Amino acid sequence: MTIAIIVNDEEIITPITEGTVLRIVAQDGTIQDLRNPALDVTEGRRGAALRLAIEKGATTFVAPPETFCEISYVKAQSENIQFYHLTNNISYEIFTKALANREITLSITLPEAEILSSVPVTK
Repeated sequence: MTIAIIVNDEEIITPITEGTVLRIVAQDGTIQDLRNPALDVTEGRRGAALRLAIEKGATTFVAPPETFCEISYVKAQSENIQFYHLTNNISYEIFTKALANREITLSITLPEAEILSSVPVTK
């Protein structure tokens, strides 16, 4: 299993559009840190990061609330991406310890309330 994780400069796991680094953790434990492509586009930001993660072999995405919008979530599911659902943003260190202790479980879905609308809300 290869895991995709978005982290910020403080090593906190964030939703796709908030972090600076797309971290790919391969099954053998090797880590590849890439610039988060969501930072370089104004539309399709979540999709850009998801595409790069898939290109790098990711089969699992770490997902705090609001990581995916409707479109990117459907795309992730169509690519058979699984999820480590987080209830909030946590440090990468805490995540790896929880994963090693089997305190976090793999899921094929995320809570519907945490998936953002793909249509911008206008006021």
